[in-house]
Amino acid sequence: MFRLIAIFKTSLSWLLGKHISSQLPEKDERVFKITAAIQLYEFIIGFIFWNLPLNNPTYDVLFNYIHILLYIELILSWFLLRKGFIIFAPVLLFIGTFIHIVLIDFSIPISTIYLFYSTLTLSPFLIIHPSKNYLRFILSFLPIAGLVFHQLYFEYWGGTHLLGVKPSTLRLDFVLGDSIFSQVLLLIIIFIFIRQANRAEKKFQIEHEKSEKLLLNILPLEIAKELKEKGYSEPRQFEATVCFTDFKGFTEIAKTLKPKELVSELDKCFTYFDTLMDHYKLEKLKTIGDSYMFAGGIPIPNNTHAVDTVLAALEIQGFMNQMKEIKENLNLPYWELRLGIHTGELIAGVIGEKKFAYDVWSDTVNTASRCESSGEIGRINISKSTYEKIKDFFECEYRGIITTKNKEFIQMYFVNGLLPELQDNRNPRVPNKEFEKRYNYLLSEPNTK
Repeated sequence: MFRLIAIFKTSLSWLLGKHISSQLPEKDERVFKITAAIQLYEFIIGFIFWNLPLNNPTYDVLFNYIHILLYIELILSWFLLRKGFIIFAPVLLFIGTFIHIVLIDFSIPISTIYLFYSTLTLSPFLIIHPSKNYLRFILSFLPIAGLVFHQLYFEYWGGTHLLGVKPSTLRLDFVLGDSIFSQVLLLIIIFIFIRQANRAEKKFQIEHEKSEKLLLNILPLEIAKELKEKGYSEPRQFEATVCFTDFKGFTEIAKTLKPKELVSELDKCFTYFDTLMDHYKLEKLKTIGDSYMFAGGIPIPNNTHAVDTVLAALEIQGFMNQMKEIKENLNLPYWELRLGIHTGELIAGVIGEKKFAYDVWSDTVNTASRCESSGEIGRINISKSTYEKIKDFFECEYRGIITTKNKEFIQMYFVNGLLPELQDNRNPRVPNKEFEKRYNYLLSEPNTK
């Protein structure tokens, strides 16, 4: 039994040409599948009606000739469709079917095949390729014209069929057969149309979600919304905290790694950094080579941006120390990191019309970069302005006034960790409830920036 079912499924799949349609582009595949399904349906209808006795030798002969023409057209369109004639084959199927209906309608008095006209009107919009939209409308007009002419000729002008006058009582099998099969064909067309519409809608939704996700990977949510609503984003001024990271010995170690290995190592680090951005409500701004830049307090202003940035920096420091320990145990080269942080005024926004990027500008950015370059390997170096914002949360070590590369003089501090009274008893790197209390108080204060 199961073997018979499997054979039936395989045969049906072959008749519908699924092995061919699966290799086609999406639009061509849809046209192929629908055309193949209608071809098969017409084969079945033709076979059923061909075996109906008409009890009139003349009717039988003409009916057989008309069906032979239908099968010639079906076989030819079936063959052409599988040979890649994705436009011509459906047109041939439609015109052949239309001529078949007209011949029977105007020849055989006992037929009610005119019921198929309305059904046939819809089919061009499913089987004709979307690139030939004008052809869809031209072909859909043919069955409408056929039905109108049928009504005028037989009902208004009192015309007769080629083989005689229409009897007062029609045969039940023809009436039911044409009624049922025309409506079944209509249901098939509607079903296919709705299924294709649902698939298109679902695909559109998936693609929309992908594009939304991609946009949010490039721009902050608030900026993305503004761009979609207005078409542009206004630059804004913030008080924010900017952090730069930079790997020590990156160039030397990079020379010993294959390109794939180098990118993989960087990806591991930067992917972890990205998770911290979400956790601490920070904004990743850019990566330049082995440098990673992020900021707190943008695009939504808040009072905790300096604390959030330092918390993330400590996590990055801990992660890099852990990686160093693992690499040392495996006798592998490792990267170490400098981190520089500064707090101040900056302007943030999106500029340009192509390849959007959310960026920041001001001397605050330059100072943060100098804090990084003036720091020490494995340590978090902050400016005095950042220190003033975080001193109630973190233990800091004053370094004095440091001369930077550009011969500027900046007071700097190293962040050593959480204040002792704010550390969790089990893990000194984890904030305790007192930390949360201070943090929430800072968060609740009115933001004047």
